[in-house]
Amino acid sequence: MSHASTRMALLAARTQLALARQGRDLLEQKRDALLREFYREVRIVFVAHEELETAAGAARLALVAARVWLGAEQVAAAAVAAAGEVAVDVEPATVMGVPVPAVAPRDLVRAVANRDRFPGASGPAIELVAERFEEELTIAIRLATIEARVRRLAREIRRTSSRVNALRTRVIPALEEEVRTIELVLDQREREDRFRLKRVKQARMRSARRGGVA
Repeated sequence: MSHASTRMALLAARTQLALARQGRDLLEQKRDALLREFYREVRIVFVAHEELETAAGAARLALVAARVWLGAEQVAAAAVAAAGEVAVDVEPATVMGVPVPAVAPRDLVRAVANRDRFPGASGPAIELVAERFEEELTIAIRLATIEARVRRLAREIRRTSSRVNALRTRVIPALEEEVRTIELVLDQREREDRFRLKRVKQARMRSARRGGVA
């Protein structure tokens, strides 16, 4: 043991044990809440993957059709004219204290007039391709955000589970053993004290009887 077996030591050990159990319970609640959020996000990921596959198929089909009607060179020229960057807004969010930022929902499908292309790089077939790929990009960004949240949740679940297991299998059993050991020592000491007190009383009684006989 790391300290003397005293009443104060027993009180301190019991307090540490109570705190460890409370910490374990709180961490288990946190882990369970994270797991619920994790499974919810995973279900969304599966749905988003199906949506992305469908959107990607539609975009490829529109691209093939445009190349057939307009030729690969005109479609390539339109693609160059449409090149640019997409800005996204990241919103802060937390789940049980775990930061899981999310990209703000945004529809990236633009009106024809907002695509800033010269007339030669436009037309119904080109605009359909642009619309299909913008739909695909909208879903892809949403999916990437959800997958990032899932990965972060998974890391936090592993970290929290590790702490729960450490408390359950090492810290709490060690504190329980410490409490039991101190209690046994104190009980043994109390029995010895009672035995010594009894012997002292018996010795005094014998001495008193001898004094009375004399």
